[in-house]
Amino acid sequence: MRRSAPEAMLVGQKPRRRRLGRESVAAGAKAVAGLIGIFALWQVLVVVLDPPEFLLVGPISAFAELLERPGYFASNTFITLQEALAGFALGTALGVLCGAALHYSTTVRSFLYPALIAIDTIPKVALAPLFIVWFGFGFESKAFVAMAIAFFPLVINTYDGLRSVPHELQELARINKASRWKKMTKIEFIYAIPAIFSGAKISISLAVGGAVVGEFIAGSQGLGYVILLANSQVDLPSMFAAFIVLAVIALALFFIVDRAGRKLFPWKNHSR
Repeated sequence: MRRSAPEAMLVGQKPRRRRLGRESVAAGAKAVAGLIGIFALWQVLVVVLDPPEFLLVGPISAFAELLERPGYFASNTFITLQEALAGFALGTALGVLCGAALHYSTTVRSFLYPALIAIDTIPKVALAPLFIVWFGFGFESKAFVAMAIAFFPLVINTYDGLRSVPHELQELARINKASRWKKMTKIEFIYAIPAIFSGAKISISLAVGGAVVGEFIAGSQGLGYVILLANSQVDLPSMFAAFIVLAVIALALFFIVDRAGRKLFPWKNHSR
């Protein structure tokens, strides 16, 4: 029995989806195995070198600290996660808008691009006290520090993605007399989505670091505050436990953004 064209396409897509699913599982298994290997090597070095506890502790001590005070770490993790996600959302929105403005307006690009490069060279730790002066010691200041750090990769990647649209597609749009809006939404931004998500994968990890930087400067809660408190008490198990939680958060958010990107532009995966 001969299948129709749509049926044949669906049949062809099922093995491809299964293959992509197996590849995702394999990649996840390799990542977990790599992390386990790093923790094992870390623990072996601690056992072999036997450094004083005020210099270095192993992952077993860090995980024991996590299990001993799960509520303490969970509540502070939730604070840092909120600040990072708020900063990432603001940085993404402003970064994409600013990158689009740089692409579509020569005037904006002439005045704003050099200024953005100059601002980007300023260490973001130096900007954190300024945000605290403007927005106080609460949630907003940490979110804006995270936004400032997450903002720049989105600007550059959006701008580069829009600039990289092939000339042939632009000519095709011109020949078909596509409006500026249709050209932007149907061709340019669709083509730039992979570049934007590449910037987002960088920004989401930076946003977590930005939230912690804000907590270092003026925090009374969050994982940054946990690290500062542990440092003042020379409590390395708590400090390394916070490091592990931060790494897990950043890694999980990275894979979530990566997965969302794969769902939004599946043709990028099919072309490989």
